[in-house]
Amino acid sequence: VLVNSDEITVIGSLKRMTSSFEKSVKLAQRRADAWANKEPGGQLAYAIEETGAGARILADLVKSGALFDRVLPAAVNSPLLFSHTVSLYARAAELEQYVPEFVPIIERHLPSIEPHLEEILDQWEKIEPHLGYIIKNIDQLAPHCGPLVKHIDELLLYADEDEVHSRYFPELLEYIGYFAPRLDNLVAKKHLTYLRPHLPKITPHIMQLAPNVDRFTPYPSVSANADVLVWYFGWALQTPIIRTIVQIWFRIPGVPMFCSWLATHLPKRPVRGQCAGIECFTDDDFPTVSLRRGLKTKAAQTVYLWRRLKAEGGGLWNKWRGGWRRR
Repeated sequence: VLVNSDEITVIGSLKRMTSSFEKSVKLAQRRADAWANKEPGGQLAYAIEETGAGARILADLVKSGALFDRVLPAAVNSPLLFSHTVSLYARAAELEQYVPEFVPIIERHLPSIEPHLEEILDQWEKIEPHLGYIIKNIDQLAPHCGPLVKHIDELLLYADEDEVHSRYFPELLEYIGYFAPRLDNLVAKKHLTYLRPHLPKITPHIMQLAPNVDRFTPYPSVSANADVLVWYFGWALQTPIIRTIVQIWFRIPGVPMFCSWLATHLPKRPVRGQCAGIECFTDDDFPTVSLRRGLKTKAAQTVYLWRRLKAEGGGLWNKWRGGWRRR
């Protein structure tokens, strides 16, 4: 059976539209439920606020001429945009103040952003505090917004607002096109979490390290101990002739595994001082979490066996208890 490529495109578009609309409705429902929990009649207040904000946004766009001159012509290139109407309505009050800044972004990047608009609106509380930085660098970020939004929790570790650390993130911005397609693998191995404490030491060497990311992805211990490796071998990455040799050496099979072994066996006290015994852990890797869960499991098993003994032991249990009391 031959299937027309146009039919496949139409079916795919319909599936995307249906999925987007369902997500929009769920987002609006969650928002309405949250308002309902705040006060009696909260859902009505929510509807009034969002409707008012939506009306003001449309009025301002019409008044400025941006609706017909800039927004609608850009929307022609994203015909599925209307499937996000409900979610846009659900966030209208929060989006209202940013609409003037969003108009030029819609003109330039709507086709890149629209497929991921539901995820963006769903994660809005996490994104909004960093919106100024995002808008400023939207030309670099928009083409990769899909993987960036998907892994926003890990990436926010690199979005410090502290004046001392925030300077490191712009240095990584020019590599966003290289790292974005690799985020799934990097996050799965927890590299982003492990690397964050060592970012100040890694950043000066990022140009030499970036081309070797794929080779080192299977070895998260390299990221967890990046400060140790840089302390011992960072000089080689900055020496013109030697760094060329190092780049060739990185391409030899088995070298990433050897570096992983070095990362865990080199003396750490010269690097970390009194913190030499501290290791990086996340989630279930953390020993206290694993120990606590193990103890809970053992305790539950003990209680279960104790109750079963009382229930099925019958006379043996009563005899033992009576004998113990006579003693």
